[in-house]
Amino acid sequence: MFESSNKINEVDISNSDLIEIDRNIFLVSQSICKINSLNTKGTGFFIKLKKWNEDLYFLVTNEHGLAEDIVKSKENIEIIYDFESKKNEINLNKDKRFIKDFTDININIIIIQILEGDNIDKKYFLSPYMGEIFNLKGQRISIAQFPKDQKLCYSRGYIIGIENYKLFYNASTNLGSAGSPIFLENTREVIGIYKQGNTELPMNYAELLYPVTELIKWNNKIEYNLKENNKKYIYEDGEYYIGGRLNGLKHGIGAIYYKNGIIKYKGYFIKDKYEGIGKYIYENGEYYIGKWLNGLKHGFGRKYYNNGKIKYEGNFIKDKFEGFGKYIYENDEYYFGEWLNGLKHGSGRIYYNNGKIKYEGDFNKDKFEGIGKFIYENGEYYFGEWLNGLKHGKGNLYDRNDNIKYEGDFIKDRFEGIGKYIYEEGEYFFGKWLNGLKHGT
Repeated sequence: MFESSNKINEVDISNSDLIEIDRNIFLVSQSICKINSLNTKGTGFFIKLKKWNEDLYFLVTNEHGLAEDIVKSKENIEIIYDFESKKNEINLNKDKRFIKDFTDININIIIIQILEGDNIDKKYFLSPYMGEIFNLKGQRISIAQFPKDQKLCYSRGYIIGIENYKLFYNASTNLGSAGSPIFLENTREVIGIYKQGNTELPMNYAELLYPVTELIKWNNKIEYNLKENNKKYIYEDGEYYIGGRLNGLKHGIGAIYYKNGIIKYKGYFIKDKYEGIGKYIYENGEYYIGKWLNGLKHGFGRKYYNNGKIKYEGNFIKDKFEGFGKYIYENDEYYFGEWLNGLKHGSGRIYYNNGKIKYEGDFNKDKFEGIGKFIYENGEYYFGEWLNGLKHGKGNLYDRNDNIKYEGDFIKDRFEGIGKYIYEEGEYFFGKWLNGLKHGT
């Protein structure tokens, strides 16, 4: 794990001297806005993205600043900005303009297109960092943020590391600043979006804007190539392919279509097989976006339910979940941890749909096995040994106040062997158990 640092240098960017000295900081400060809706208040910023040969202008935030379901609803949304001390606002009560295509491979970025009629001065739109991200460790960053009920402020730090499209850094961030831009100090290009702090991590982290920019570049290449190369290769089952070919094989950028004209796969091919970055859409509407190797999902990627919600995000090896990954069940409970050959295997956690931990510990081939802690919905919990998904071996059962109810032996989820059961009034039984019942002396 990365090493953390407490060295922080905070600067208030409302200071007029700083604005006069550094015009770029002024640009960043003027590019940030507040977002108000009935149920949320957040921070966002304006950014310019290039799609193919056209400049497009957007408001960017994340789920903490403005949830996707609110964006898609009929709820009134105000975007308040202050270009050169002139109070302005955009009201999104009619056209929400949620751009899903630009967020397909990112966990937590909301993008709303700004149209010509919104009359925002385009000189205040920031540019994203479009270069290689994995050589940026140690680079100096800045964060401009609107903490809850505070004025705009500015903090500095360094990039500690990058893993799975998350940016780890040591700059200070404050409650209520989710959705604020993180930018490279030397270029003022936005590299990430501040995410609300996570107590499970030893340092701050942000969602990288990188997957969005990579997807844009990827889409641009595909759109251009499919437009230039419109020769259609039709298969016997009615499906067809449009794209690059080499020696009679699919090679380069292309797309396969179902016979009804809906895209089945678009992305990169090498010698007739999916390889590189690609999007595969299943007939049931679920889809995968991520890396491929030799025709199989391999590397980092995401699978989605047919309603657009993430089903799995993490690592794949030869078409199966392997390494670290997060699987979200349809009831919104989720697992985060290690996988092997498509099964939960190693260390991990299962969470209830309210975000509280349900189980943490060891897994073996999709089942609790080894040492683990299971927390019941009423607050009681078990900590001890597991086998084949059942409490088995030595363990303790606790009430919601951390008082031991039972300590001793378990076999196949029941008290069996030698154990001590403590009643609420303080009396207790210590002796032999069989099949969950006191048995013997």
